[in-house]
Amino acid sequence: MYAIASSPGKAILFGEHFVVENQPAIAVALSLRARVKASLMDASVIRVSSRNLSMARKFAIPPSGEGDPLFPVAYSAYLVMERIGSPRGIDIEVDSSIPPGSGMGSSASVAVATIAATSYVLGAELSPEEISKLAFESEKIVHGRPSGIDNTIATFGGAIAYRKGEGFLRLNVDFSEVSLVLADTGRARNTGEFVKRVLALKEAFPNVLEPIYYAAGRLAVEAAKLMERGDWEAVGVLMNVNHGLLSAIGVSTQEIEQLVYTARRAGALGAKLTGAGGGGFIVALCRKGSENAVAKELEKISPRVIISNVSSEGVVVEAKS
Repeated sequence: MYAIASSPGKAILFGEHFVVENQPAIAVALSLRARVKASLMDASVIRVSSRNLSMARKFAIPPSGEGDPLFPVAYSAYLVMERIGSPRGIDIEVDSSIPPGSGMGSSASVAVATIAATSYVLGAELSPEEISKLAFESEKIVHGRPSGIDNTIATFGGAIAYRKGEGFLRLNVDFSEVSLVLADTGRARNTGEFVKRVLALKEAFPNVLEPIYYAAGRLAVEAAKLMERGDWEAVGVLMNVNHGLLSAIGVSTQEIEQLVYTARRAGALGAKLTGAGGGGFIVALCRKGSENAVAKELEKISPRVIISNVSSEGVVVEAKS
C-alpha cells in the first residue's frame, strides 16, 4: 500500500522575521511542489530517501539523529504514528522541486506532504489543521523557533494573512494579472541562525527595533487590503518598503540588493528578499507579460531564476493504492 502526497512551496510577500514577534505576515503558495511517496514495509524502521539530495537513511522507531538532513522527514512520519498509535515500518521517498535553503518553505512542504502520505497509508484521515499542527512540530527541529507560516501555507495553499498565536486568515485575491519571479543569490544560509540573530538585535535595542516591527505589521495589514482590491502597483510599492525594513534589521546582503534593484529596473512592480535573508532568494512581483523580461535580466547575475504562479491548491493526496 502506498500514497503520494504533494504540497506547495511558499513566498512571503510581507512580514518575515517580524511575524516571529507576533506581527502579521502575508504568504502565498507557489506552483513549485514537494512530493512524497509513503509505502508500508515489513521491517520496523523508517526508511527515508531523497532524490534531490541523493541520500538515503534508515531510522529506528522512534527516530533519532538530529543534524541529519533526513531526520526531520523521519520525524514527521513518526509524529503521525504517535498521533494515531500505530508504529509501522514505512518507506518515505522525497522528490521536491522546491530548492532547499531558499526561503520557499522547502522543509515545511516536505513535512506536510510526508504527514499527509503517511497518515493515508496508516489508515488515518487527519484534518488539514492536524496536518499543519504536526508539521509545525517537525519544523521546530529545522528552525528552532518557527513562525508557523510555512506549514500553514504548505497545508492550505492560496494566499494567507498569518499572525502567530491567532492563526491565519485566507485572503480573497485574484492573482490572474500577476506572476512572481524568484532569483537565487547563490548563497545558502541557515534560517534558524538568522532568526536568532534578529531576535538578539531586538533584545539589545528594543526601543529602536519595536517601532520597526510595528511599522512592518501595519504595512502587512494595508498590503492585504490592497491585494484583495487588486491594486498591484501599490502592493509593489509596499514590497519595496518592506524590503527596506528588512535591510534595517540586518538581513539583506550585497547580492540580495543587486538582485532586488535589477528586478525593479527591469520592470517589476516590487521586489524584496523572501525568507530569512542573508542569502537565498528574492521575489519580484510582475504584471503578466513582463515576467520574462524581468527573469532575463536577473539571469545575467543569478545562478537560478524561477517564474511561478500563485497556487490555490494546498496539500493533496495525488495517488494511492
